[in-house]
Amino acid sequence: MRVRHRCSLTTLRTFETLARVGSFAGAARELEVTRPAVSKQIRLLEEALSCRLLDRSPVGCQLTAEGRELYGGLDQAFNLIAATTEGVADRARYERKVKVLVERDFATAWLAQSIGSFLLDNPGISVEIVAEPNGRLNLNESYSFRIFYGARNCFENEQFFGEALCGWVDLPVCTAEYAQRHLGDGQFKEVHILLDSNYNPWELWFSVAGMDAAIVRATHSTFNGTTLCLSAAMASAGLTIGCDSFVGMAAIESGHLVAPIPIGMRSVETFTLYRSKSVRLSAAEKSFREWLLKSLAEYDAQVEAKLAALGILILEPPVQNSRKGQWPQ
Repeated sequence: MRVRHRCSLTTLRTFETLARVGSFAGAARELEVTRPAVSKQIRLLEEALSCRLLDRSPVGCQLTAEGRELYGGLDQAFNLIAATTEGVADRARYERKVKVLVERDFATAWLAQSIGSFLLDNPGISVEIVAEPNGRLNLNESYSFRIFYGARNCFENEQFFGEALCGWVDLPVCTAEYAQRHLGDGQFKEVHILLDSNYNPWELWFSVAGMDAAIVRATHSTFNGTTLCLSAAMASAGLTIGCDSFVGMAAIESGHLVAPIPIGMRSVETFTLYRSKSVRLSAAEKSFREWLLKSLAEYDAQVEAKLAALGILILEPPVQNSRKGQWPQ
């Protein structure tokens, strides 16, 4: 304790640097000071310890036995300080970082466009968003949250538990031009259907709409994503079911897509927020979760109001898993 008071950190750091690099000139360059400044700090340290730490000669300097002993202790001490400060910094960075694995359509259509409000309200928090196909959990990587859709809590297991975020509205959409040619008076006439191979609620929608699916003998094309289906629909390639609450709503509002049969069905499936059962949420993660739940509730209410203003009736689905639905043959 007495030595701790007599030896400043500056003198100890100067000596450690000199002993490590082996010359006054090298120590001065690393510490960004002059050679006389290095010499002064070494002299002050030797005076404080009442011993000689260096044997100086015209060709250089060598550590004395006391100098070697002191250097060994300082080397360990400074390595420990470096490791400790880096650990503290890492924990601080973790506490202010949120890493989210998200289903790609949700990430593109809503989260990436909405995250700005969270960042503005929470300066200092960084968010990393990784988009993947639905259900690709990337179990070997660490995430604050995972957001995927499916039957309620379908990815919940011994490692994760789920919290329902929201559903959406399934609504057949196409361009106004396509509707005029193929869906006159709300009837299907040689309509071409654009199917999402990962999500097919058509059979349920026909049931809710009160239409006989068996009478439909439409040709169809299959895509591996709702976004691709909507892109094809906007090119007047056919009719698709757009999960309008997210990926299709902007196109409906802009008039690029219309709902030729104004009946929407609330989705059977939901987007769910999954997180680890074994890790407590940081303050930043808690803030993100609260923002996400609040923002999605507000967005869902806005979508329903907009669809109602367009004269679209939103109905509840029958109790059935839409993923089991098939395109009528």
